[in-house]
Amino acid sequence: MRTALLLSGGMDSATCLWWVQKNHPGEIHTISIDYHQRHRVELDYAARLAARAGVHTHKVIELDLASIGGSPLTDAQLKVPAAQEERQGATVVPFRNMLFVTLAAAYAETQDIQDLYIAPVRDDYQAYRDCRRTFYDSLEKSLGLGATEERPFRLHTPFVDKWKTAVIALGLELGVPYEITHTCYEGLRPSCGRCDACTERIEAFMANKERDPLDYCIDISWPS
Repeated sequence: MRTALLLSGGMDSATCLWWVQKNHPGEIHTISIDYHQRHRVELDYAARLAARAGVHTHKVIELDLASIGGSPLTDAQLKVPAAQEERQGATVVPFRNMLFVTLAAAYAETQDIQDLYIAPVRDDYQAYRDCRRTFYDSLEKSLGLGATEERPFRLHTPFVDKWKTAVIALGLELGVPYEITHTCYEGLRPSCGRCDACTERIEAFMANKERDPLDYCIDISWPS
């Protein structure tokens, strides 16, 4: 079986990669999108994850969303909100997942791959409307209609109904190397610990009574 997987370099897509390796052995082709994001450092970690997993190929596709802007993730002039501000919606990059999946699907078609894995999780529903399964059902149908020939194309979202806490629990069982993932929206290493992405990650590790292997700019009382 030959599969493609969108790999951001974050903990959810890393867990998805290790999950696919275990449950669907065969050729895995990982794809990352360089969309001129503030946290572009995630691409370096995606490459390291792909190498550690021993995937068949790792492809980086460039998409300049900084030329559109509208989000602090693509516009350096905008401030990344802290989680305590409760403004995660401000970090939405318009139609990002639709663009990412469409590009990945186009590449998958050139490689004769009909199965694409992506890793939206349940925590994302409220702020990111393109993380819902209903969206991927619609997009899957559209991709099938727009393909160069009549054949099925499947979008797999194994974690779409799982909370991030459960995803981390699964990843810990699978031995995911979370030390070579990146989450911080600010693109900082050590991570800022204040943005929504960092806060959700910290809370997920805390809920599993585990210490995150990443360093943070703030003091955190990890479980002993």
